[in-house]
Amino acid sequence: MSDFRNDPWEHINEPIYPDVQRLFRQDDRFWVSVNEKNEKLFVINVPLRINEEIPTNLNVIEVDIVEFDAGNTRFLCILKDDSLLEIFTLMIQDIAYKCKDFSDSEVINKAIDRLFTEWTQLLKPSRAGIGRSRQIGLWGELFILNEKIKQAYPVSEAINFWIGPENKKQDFTVNNLALEVKTTLAGSSPSIKITSLEQLEKITDKLFLIQLFINQASSEDADSMSLQDIYDQIWNSIDENDPNTKTNFMLKAGKIMNKAKKSEKNEKFLHQSYDLYNVDDLFPSISSSNLPDPIRNVKYEIDASKIRHLLSSEKLEDILT
Repeated sequence: MSDFRNDPWEHINEPIYPDVQRLFRQDDRFWVSVNEKNEKLFVINVPLRINEEIPTNLNVIEVDIVEFDAGNTRFLCILKDDSLLEIFTLMIQDIAYKCKDFSDSEVINKAIDRLFTEWTQLLKPSRAGIGRSRQIGLWGELFILNEKIKQAYPVSEAINFWIGPENKKQDFTVNNLALEVKTTLAGSSPSIKITSLEQLEKITDKLFLIQLFINQASSEDADSMSLQDIYDQIWNSIDENDPNTKTNFMLKAGKIMNKAKKSEKNEKFLHQSYDLYNVDDLFPSISSSNLPDPIRNVKYEIDASKIRHLLSSEKLEDILT
C-alpha cells in the first residue's frame, strides 16, 4: 500500500480548516486541508514554537508560519493556482517523505529549504525558451530513456539511471556503464560536439557515446514525436501508486521542460538511426589529465566521418542487458 493517497484531499468535500486530515501514513506531522476560499492546503504541525524566515512567496502558492493552539506551530502552504494541482500534490508528498526523519525543531526549516530549492522552477515556469541545442539534446535523452533504457529496466530504475539533469558527467549511468547522448538534426553539422572535458571521461567500467540522428517531421507522420509526446509516454508508464518515481521524473525533466516554449515542446521529430561508439583508449578525446593546468572550459568537435572505423558492432539493447 502506498503511504499517500493519489488525491490527498479526496475525502474533503468542503472547507474544514483549521481542521486537517492526515497526508502521510508514516508521520503524523504532515496534513492537508481546505480553507474558506476552497484553496487546498499543505500543513506541517509541530508541538513547539518555531520562528523561521520564509523566502519571497511565489505567485502560485502562499507560505506562512503561524502559532496554533498552546505551544504548537503550523507551517501552511496554500495552492493559489489549481492548474498546478498535480505538481503541488507531488511536491507535498515529496517534502513529507524527504523530511520525515528530521526532528520537530528541524522539519519546518527543511521543508522550506526543499520547497524553494527543488520545486521553485516547477511552480514558477519561465517559458522563456530553451534554444535549439537544448531542445534537440533533451529530445535525444528522453528518446533513449523511453525507447531503449525503459525497455530493458523497470521505469523507476530507468529514470534513476538518467543523471544528465543533475549536471553529472554523462547523461546516463546504467550499472557499470555510462552513456553520453549526442543528438544530430538532419541538415546540421554531423560533427559530434563535446561541450566539456568531463563528457568523455570514464566514471564507470565502460563508456559509450551515442550519436542519435533525427529529422524534423510533421504531425501527420504517425511515428513522429515531440518533447511533450515522449514526456507523456514516460509519465503515463509510471504506476499511479508510485509517487516517488513520478516526483523523480518531474524534478529531472521539469528543470528544462518548464523553461521551454510551447512551440519547442510540441515540435515533431522522427528518429532515423544511431551510431554507437565505445569510448576507449582508441577513441579521440581530450582529457583533463593531459591538459595544461591553466586551461579551463574546453569545447571541441569530433569529425564523425573520420571515426567510422571505431563504430561499435554491438547494439544498444545488448549492452544494456
